[in-house]
Amino acid sequence: MDVSEARLLFPGAAKRVQLDAAGLSIPSTRAVEGIRRFLDLVTIDPDAAYHGDDATAARAEAARLIRARPHQIALVPATSLGLNVVADAVPIASGDNVVTSDLEFMSVVVPWLEKCRGVGAHLRVARHRGGRLPAEAVLEQIDTRTRAVVLSTVQWTHGYRLDMGPIGRECRRRSVPLIVDAIQQLGALPFDVSATPVDYLICGGHKWLASPTALGFAYASDDFISRYRPTLTYAPTAVPPRGSWHESWTEPDYDPIRTYPVRPDASRFEIGVHHAALGSAGLAGALSIFNEVGPDRVATHVLALADRVAAGLQRIGLPVVTPLDPACRSGITTFRAGRSPADDLALREHLRARDILVSVRFTSGIGGVRVSTHVYNTADDVDRLLDAVRKWTRGRPIK
Repeated sequence: MDVSEARLLFPGAAKRVQLDAAGLSIPSTRAVEGIRRFLDLVTIDPDAAYHGDDATAARAEAARLIRARPHQIALVPATSLGLNVVADAVPIASGDNVVTSDLEFMSVVVPWLEKCRGVGAHLRVARHRGGRLPAEAVLEQIDTRTRAVVLSTVQWTHGYRLDMGPIGRECRRRSVPLIVDAIQQLGALPFDVSATPVDYLICGGHKWLASPTALGFAYASDDFISRYRPTLTYAPTAVPPRGSWHESWTEPDYDPIRTYPVRPDASRFEIGVHHAALGSAGLAGALSIFNEVGPDRVATHVLALADRVAAGLQRIGLPVVTPLDPACRSGITTFRAGRSPADDLALREHLRARDILVSVRFTSGIGGVRVSTHVYNTADDVDRLLDAVRKWTRGRPIK
């Protein structure tokens, strides 16, 4: 499948210029049809919710996307919940520290902030340098008391992509888990867990993966699986005392008060998805598109459109906030519409009235109008955006 064929699977992209995949993507027909098929099935066979075929398919597609193995994939209802589960699983004590950055989305930081406050540990913050977060800014925060490093691979406000290799290698050398939120990367740009050492990676499905809300996936390395046991568990994450849970519950001597071993694979970190059949049906279909096109070909298309956005904005005379170096580029291009945030908001509304969807986002002083170019976008979409921006700026002071 090529990119033009993939676009046909997103009919919503023909109805408006959707340039906000960093917020919410258009779901594909494959994702929607997978959910409909599942609903049709359970209306006549309620036990289908327990079969797990769709969950198996979703894990396989997720593993293929990031070059992992299916047993290393957990299904998660939301990035924030998955980050809370892993924060629960990693022990920290008074005097320990967790390293993060000041460009993170709140869901990345808050679970660790609260956990550190509760035990007297410290949250160490790598500060951005003019919107950039070089690896050394993170590495200099790590010491012998660091118990986790928690970062996003791509920063959500302006799309800066971190160089995770040096960070991962140093964390691996120190046996410190590197926990990453990849929700602003996967689906737009490839990430290979076999080449970049990360211990836990999580990605919700509703942004660049273009799946309906309510399910995403996480990856856990074999070492992370063996080292950490979450306390937030429920039946599907534990090993049943006899064969299956349905079999165990038929025994008159079944006693719920016992210590249950958790599953020996990444599913030990699943919670809140139960059998996950409904969401899995959508997620498996959504992921299959990116695997069939190929992550590298998707990235070539996404980045070419992002560069077209940036070049057009520079011709208009608007300041681009996103660093444009290829080494730190992503599918997000953020710019300022004028001298104040009110200008950014006014431009967003001007575009929305013309069926061109973008966002306005800021973190730690960095941000502006955020444009997300994706696999279902075209050069015509970008040109419509630029034409509308150009008309809006006429007669306005933009610097």
